[in-house]
Amino acid sequence: MASPGEEALPDPAALERIFNHVATQRLILRRLQIGDGPAMFAVHGDPATNLYNPSGPHPDLATSEEMLRSCLHHWEVYGFGYWAVMLPLEEHVIGFGGVEHRVWRERDVFNLYYRFTPSAWGQGYASEMARMAVSLVRAYLPRWPVIARTRAGNIASLRTAERVGLIRRPDLDTEHIVLALGWTPAGDQPN
Repeated sequence: MASPGEEALPDPAALERIFNHVATQRLILRRLQIGDGPAMFAVHGDPATNLYNPSGPHPDLATSEEMLRSCLHHWEVYGFGYWAVMLPLEEHVIGFGGVEHRVWRERDVFNLYYRFTPSAWGQGYASEMARMAVSLVRAYLPRWPVIARTRAGNIASLRTAERVGLIRRPDLDTEHIVLALGWTPAGDQPN
């Protein structure tokens, strides 16, 4: 088995063609752009969206722009990453989410992420976006498991992960509740 981070993925350019701009029934999921810093701050700087985040909301635009640079770098390296989420025919971003590669517990995984502005809550948008992200990863990058980590009190996040097929894994819990899809014992390869 390759060391974490060493296992080869498909060509990033090929993945970018798949992940770059995706439409669901109600959403546009597009690759992040350098100008998304203010939208990222509007979502990640909002105390309501960070109720369960121990780091709290982003304190300023510079913090959100640093996160954006990190996310853009991930896109450059891997050809996929977190999306800006928009409604068709609208200009503003209502949230961010998707999957990024992480090494967690010394294993390569896809971290499933979703954070939306409070005005978008309760519409099923996070589940719709997450379902697409999981579907694309399972179709094009099936080798690594998908995980979502959340706090016990974050019922909406737990339900979103469960709705898209992730299963609660108490054996993986630490300070977070962990939900996973495709997690096998170390050394085993998923089918």
